[in-house]
Amino acid sequence: MKIRTALFIFCISLLLGACSHVATESRVQPVSFEVGSSMIADTFFLDSLSLFMPETNEEALINNIDRVYESNGRYFILDKRMKQVLCYTLFGKHLFTIHAVGNGKGEYVDLFDIAIDEAENKLLLLTYPSQILYYDLEGTYLSSYPLDDMYQSFAVDKGFIYLRNDTYANGVVSDYSLIVINKETGKQTSLLEPLYETAPFCSSGNYQITNTASVLFTRKFDNHIYRITGESIEPLYMVDWKDKAFPESDKQRQFQCNDLNQFCYQGKYVYTMTDLCDTPSYLLFRTNQPGMCLLSKATSTVNNYQVIINTDYQLPLPNYMSVEGKQSRIFFIYSSEVLCEQKKLSAEEDINEKMSSLLGQIKEGDNPVIFTYHVK
Repeated sequence: MKIRTALFIFCISLLLGACSHVATESRVQPVSFEVGSSMIADTFFLDSLSLFMPETNEEALINNIDRVYESNGRYFILDKRMKQVLCYTLFGKHLFTIHAVGNGKGEYVDLFDIAIDEAENKLLLLTYPSQILYYDLEGTYLSSYPLDDMYQSFAVDKGFIYLRNDTYANGVVSDYSLIVINKETGKQTSLLEPLYETAPFCSSGNYQITNTASVLFTRKFDNHIYRITGESIEPLYMVDWKDKAFPESDKQRQFQCNDLNQFCYQGKYVYTMTDLCDTPSYLLFRTNQPGMCLLSKATSTVNNYQVIINTDYQLPLPNYMSVEGKQSRIFFIYSSEVLCEQKKLSAEEDINEKMSSLLGQIKEGDNPVIFTYHVK
């Protein structure tokens, strides 16, 4: 009897251990999509407006902003098209650029993502060939960490590195959605079995893994928002998109990207959530539909706002982006080309003094102008 009891306890412990990495659905907070006004004033949920106008010079030409980290009074900007990382003060002064394209030590052929290890004060670059390159926060190369597969986005916290696995790569479906590396031991843990790949090569927005107040993760065709902590993952929110939800019956199809975009455009369906910014009162993110979503933690509702109005400058704010770090900061990005066009039109229109002053500072070829805010 004692042997049978011991075997029973052992088997139960194995089952509990196998399930320990994923929390139960009972802890998920359901949130509901609400149809309302498509326009909102910035003052409703944002404050501390400032303009970030990154210096433009031969070593600091920004083609596109894909990811931004704020750390130690600086912005670290990833520009994937130019395969570079640019560092600025919060006031726009350029400090350094990393553009280490090559095959030598500390160099890369392609650059996919960046992260800041706040515990060790290091800048991490996720690259191809598959490795993590370590730099100090002054832009000096330190070391590299080889990876056993190719990953295109990641996050890091005090004890772990989190690598997002593409569901479908080289004709093979991945076994898991995430790989977690223990920084101290090097132990790897796999998390979250992937969903059926409805659209293998399609994406929308920037990144599905972000590190603001916590490390959050989302997947295509999954209405959950997950939190990753160490070697475990738990669903935090489950969004009920109502009639905007991607039809369950169509998730078993396999879409080409143009077909998927057309299908979602016609039905106004949501299939992805990206660029998450977690704050005490709100969770902000983008979907494949226009605009920005605002999840209220107080009311457990989600609203989509296609137009956010800046009340000081009296203009709509485009291109929402979350800023990684603990500052609850977000960006809205204007290209200099768009503002130069606005300058031409302003001769025929009445604009306020602040807007007139801003347009007077912009010339063609300048880096983007960013409206930065803290989320209330």
